[in-house]
Amino acid sequence: MLVLAAACVTTLCLARTASAFDTVVLDPGHGAHDRGASIGYVFEKHLALDTARRVEQLLKQAGLKVVMTRSRDVFIPLPERAAAGNRYGNAIFVSIHYNYNRGGSGNGVETYYHHSAGYSLASYIQAYLVQRTRMTNRGVKTANFHVIRNTTRNPAVLVECGFVSNSTERSRMLTGEFRAHIAEGIAQGIVSYRRSNR
Repeated sequence: MLVLAAACVTTLCLARTASAFDTVVLDPGHGAHDRGASIGYVFEKHLALDTARRVEQLLKQAGLKVVMTRSRDVFIPLPERAAAGNRYGNAIFVSIHYNYNRGGSGNGVETYYHHSAGYSLASYIQAYLVQRTRMTNRGVKTANFHVIRNTTRNPAVLVECGFVSNSTERSRMLTGEFRAHIAEGIAQGIVSYRRSNR
């Protein structure tokens, strides 16, 4: 019985270790000719990159390694983004986007996952994102987006940080202060998720 109990403890410890990570692959959506959601001169590609850079700095301060799929205004094909998510054995993948609704009525933040391994990470990020921004909670959802579907080696999520098409949210996201709150929410969610898996 003692041997069995010891084996169970060992298995539990290994499972926790396997869930830990020290690298975060950040994927700022779009880039270059692919503007993403846009109205006037407000482009999702710029918002996503700025937000990702802010998250990068916060995560580095927390002692994590960060890999950016792009760190400037260039176009990275979707398969290359997913390949980056699969390149590291001790990592998570977080794709950062801003939303769009043709009717202009959309509002709030939401976090997507495809494989079940990403659900918990998505839940942590969504909770802290809502807490830091006070935006409408659109919830954690499943989706078939290429980058999270094809990142199979590590937990992968895609975060939608508000609607460019919503004039109120667009005005807020154009301020550095608000993008800082978004970045803080994403980073805090990642750090808390990591602590839960130690």
